[in-house]
Amino acid sequence: MGLLIAMTVGACVRLPDAPTLPTDDNRFTQVDGFEPGGVDQDPPRPLVVMPGDMLAFSAFSTETTSYEGLVVDELGRVHLPLVGTVEVGGISLADAEARIQEAMRRVDRVVQIGLRIADPRGQFATVLGAVRIPGRYAVVPGMRIADLLAVAGGTGEPSEPAGSAAGTLVADLDGARLVRDGSPVPISLRTAMQGDPRHNVRVRPGDYLHIPSARGHTITVLGAVSGATVLAHRDGIRLTEVIARAGGLEDRGDRTDVHIVRGELQNPLVYRASLRAIVNGNSNDVVLAAGDVVYVTEEWTSHVGEVLERVATLLTDPATIALTAALLAQ
Repeated sequence: MGLLIAMTVGACVRLPDAPTLPTDDNRFTQVDGFEPGGVDQDPPRPLVVMPGDMLAFSAFSTETTSYEGLVVDELGRVHLPLVGTVEVGGISLADAEARIQEAMRRVDRVVQIGLRIADPRGQFATVLGAVRIPGRYAVVPGMRIADLLAVAGGTGEPSEPAGSAAGTLVADLDGARLVRDGSPVPISLRTAMQGDPRHNVRVRPGDYLHIPSARGHTITVLGAVSGATVLAHRDGIRLTEVIARAGGLEDRGDRTDVHIVRGELQNPLVYRASLRAIVNGNSNDVVLAAGDVVYVTEEWTSHVGEVLERVATLLTDPATIALTAALLAQ
């Protein structure tokens, strides 16, 4: 509603020219991102028994007996015939074997145990959020965070042509979080994808990787352009670039009246820019801020209320940009 009011008022009065840099307007405050320090020590570790794993073992004594289908419960315990419950969750396979052997020797003093994980149902990590295929994925030895992201189909950060349906899912790599044993791991997913081993850490069973959609880290382009779209923001991205990536202006687009909405939607800053003046060298190209909404007008005074009434609620969710484009095309 704040956006609609501000833009409607802007239709009645001359809007200020867009500053070349967002920081040129002291009314706008942009929060700097925090770069995690990474992990200094990330040694490999032995295979660990996890809740959900199905165990099997052979007991060698005067006779050889096989035990199959022993499921580790949520508390990390497994129930053994004759000896009862043994805690094996969260310890190495070798240590679990020793514990089971110790328990079995309460009924057979000379028994030897050979333990294996018959079905590694607990050896999974979970990927959620703005990825192509969210879900649970098997953790294999040597797997790292970038590998986990790859098997989840990668993020939705748009490498597709502007306006394509695939480009509507945009990931906030800087806001991604890896949670392990209930605590965040201080890594940057963006840096991990560049191969830095301090951030591209080994994946452990039970890890949760959450990648939020880049709500506040995008540029949304709407109005009289060939393809309304959401683009990932990066430092230095300019108005002419995002217009080009949206397919350029339609014939009905007003090259002298492009509106830029910046800041909180409840109380936004609204500017105007002239593409004609920028192209002719009479005005500086505008550097955009994360979260900016660029709207190319047609006949602003007569159409702003109708268009913004349709799209104001959609601007808060980049995943709905395809719907926004459909509404604008009606």
